[in-house]
Amino acid sequence: MSERNLIDVWTRPDRWPLAGGAAALALLGGAYAFEITGNYPPCPLCIEQRWIHIWATLAGVIGFALAQTLRRSHAKIIQVSATTLRESLRGWFRSRLQAAYALYQAPGALSRVASGVVGAIFAWSAWTAGRHAGMEYGWWTIDCQATDVSSVSVDSVLESLNTAANVVPCDEAAWTMLGISMAGYNALFSATLCLISIISLFRSPSWRTL
Repeated sequence: MSERNLIDVWTRPDRWPLAGGAAALALLGGAYAFEITGNYPPCPLCIEQRWIHIWATLAGVIGFALAQTLRRSHAKIIQVSATTLRESLRGWFRSRLQAAYALYQAPGALSRVASGVVGAIFAWSAWTAGRHAGMEYGWWTIDCQATDVSSVSVDSVLESLNTAANVVPCDEAAWTMLGISMAGYNALFSATLCLISIISLFRSPSWRTL
């Protein structure tokens, strides 16, 4: 499958929740890579943004799994009802066909719900990261309690979610590239992922295009 086809398939509502969750997980991994290898401990607002990416990952994986399970569990029912259509379009058979069509539509609807939820979380991420970046650039002030709660080692990934290893001010960019801070890049990536989520809502599931 070509790269173009891969992009086409993975930006459809039945696949995008998983792809979006993987993207959120990659951003989270990047944040930990900066912390561990670059010695850039997180401030409280950074920790908040990490939690948002965890929620995006969970929402994407769970939404994808539920939609796929629903689709596969009703596949045989749909095939049986298609056979009854050839026999008769009246009475009881018609009602069975309508019920089967509703089941056929259900996985697609659930996929769109999952894509919408992932998109909403990415919008939340973009908003939070954008507020943080604006604070770093001096555009506004946000109440940020940058206290030292370093009783937990940053070596533990799960425990470090709630740990600011040092007293890290929220209004100073620890790292920038091309004048954009980590929070700024997070805002840009999150906004892009949110846009893709919205676009996927208006596309057909990949199994209907095969």
